[in-house]
Amino acid sequence: MKLARVTKKGNRSFYIEFLAMTLLPLIVCGIVMIMVCSRSVQLSMTSEAEDNLKNVAISVLAAYDHEYPGDYEARVEGDKARIFKGNTDISDDFSLVDDIEAKSRLKISLFLYDTRVITTLKDRDGSRLTMTVASEKIVNEVFKERTPMFYDNVSIEGIEYYAYYMPLIKKDNSECVGMIGVAKPADDLKASINRSVTNNLIIMVLAILVTSFFIMRFASTLVTVVKHMLDFMKKLADNKLDTKLDASVSQREDELGEMGRNLNSLQIALRRLIERDVLTGLFNRRSAEKKIDDIEDSGVKYCVAIGDIDHFKNFNDTFGHECGDVVLREVAHLLNDGMNKHEGFVARWGGEEFLLVFANAGIDDAYDALMIIRQALHDKEVEYNGQIHKVTMTFGAAEKIPGVAINHLIRAADDKLYEGKQGGRDRVII
Repeated sequence: MKLARVTKKGNRSFYIEFLAMTLLPLIVCGIVMIMVCSRSVQLSMTSEAEDNLKNVAISVLAAYDHEYPGDYEARVEGDKARIFKGNTDISDDFSLVDDIEAKSRLKISLFLYDTRVITTLKDRDGSRLTMTVASEKIVNEVFKERTPMFYDNVSIEGIEYYAYYMPLIKKDNSECVGMIGVAKPADDLKASINRSVTNNLIIMVLAILVTSFFIMRFASTLVTVVKHMLDFMKKLADNKLDTKLDASVSQREDELGEMGRNLNSLQIALRRLIERDVLTGLFNRRSAEKKIDDIEDSGVKYCVAIGDIDHFKNFNDTFGHECGDVVLREVAHLLNDGMNKHEGFVARWGGEEFLLVFANAGIDDAYDALMIIRQALHDKEVEYNGQIHKVTMTFGAAEKIPGVAINHLIRAADDKLYEGKQGGRDRVII
């Protein structure tokens, strides 16, 4: 139960950590990109607006130079100051600026000193905003300093504008008589910026969502693979050595697939270590008992035989335990070969004793098979340290009778073995 909790916690933490390592950087990167792109769009469109306003201001200057040759001059007539171009009073001529506004959709003003005398700006009643003054900041920076300037926060009659101002300087550079101002409502530009930013935002959000979808699918796949491996290892830990690792794991051609194949190899090694006798490679007693239970549960008829190497103690006492081990391995190999021709198995039962189980076979079939094996052993020559040793075995066999417990069946075979030993060895008793 403790392992199950750890496994569940591990799966959950792995999934969350994987998403945290992939989605969070993606989202943060997306947010940063949105901010950067939004700022970039704003700066780009503001710069474009500045260039546009500047070009229109230059066009206004050129248009006045073309239409009215001569220099700009301020004159006072009575109590009213007026602006002349050459000898022409242009103070009340709005046709040129109106025409340029119609083409550029920009607001245009001509200032005499700091006061608008010609303008396309109008109030809510439709009256032109003549005789209105520029802000002190604009007057100081453009008119007094004679420097063209761009502003992105000019307020005129409560409305925000992007505006570009150019000083009107006499050709001999002796005097600045006024300014030209070209303005665009900030709301128009901001609306364009917002549209561009919104479009970029939608595209980036969609890209993040699509990427997140594939990342989550990939993470889910990885977690599923890891879960298969954890479940497999848990079953191995619970001694369920016949369990199979999900094929989707070992079929992968990446590191996880390699881990899966290593787990399969580990399972084989564990099964061999637990189910097999180390010296002979045959099934051990524990595995044999389980396999007999499986045959018993299947309901088929079967026979069991106990075989014992004759005079095995002499091999150990006379030639040493290494010689005894060689004899055991050679006998095990021969028994296994003999059982390969029959349905059943052979196991090392203990010491020099071996258990042979014949499935789907009666006692006569088992007897015939054991006689062939006995003769093969009789003909076998085992070499150790240059010496040839003859090995024989005695077998006792019994057939499963319904209602008789397995341990009684094995005891009956063992009794037959004892009878064979008492009768001279190297024989099969049924």
